[in-house]
Amino acid sequence: MDYEKYILKFKNGDYTDFDEFYKQTSKQVYFSALTILRDRGLAEDIMQETYVSFLSSLQSVHNSDNVLAYLCVIARNKSINKIKKDDKTLYNDEALTVQKVDFNEGNSGFEEIISLLDDSEAREIITYHIVLGFKFREIAEILGKPLGTVLWKYNRALAKLRKKADRIL
Repeated sequence: MDYEKYILKFKNGDYTDFDEFYKQTSKQVYFSALTILRDRGLAEDIMQETYVSFLSSLQSVHNSDNVLAYLCVIARNKSINKIKKDDKTLYNDEALTVQKVDFNEGNSGFEEIISLLDDSEAREIITYHIVLGFKFREIAEILGKPLGTVLWKYNRALAKLRKKADRIL
């Protein structure tokens, strides 16, 4: 999606279309935070902080930048910082409260399946690609990883999930 028209308006002080921009980007930003925090309330807080930071740094955003990836990077970094600030071990599933989340409106069991993965970065990649529909190039940009690494982790995670599913079935 092209967000250039929104960025131009926002830079000129016209925020009349912010609600529409928010509707188009909030799901991805929310799940970027939720994938790391695994807590709905914290993810919502981080989501709001993300938009405040985004609007504060708007002048440094180029119109041609991938705005959605930029928002997701902000949300991801704020989520990681939140965990560090709260003096919790990053991605310690026992220390964090896990809440059921309906990723696709209905209860798809996605969270239950994805929690079978030990690698938190692999969970992020799977969520970004399958739930949020990001391209692997965009995921690599968000995570700051080479494209090859993202593809490798994705395929490895899928193989692990298939193997675990075979054992269950």
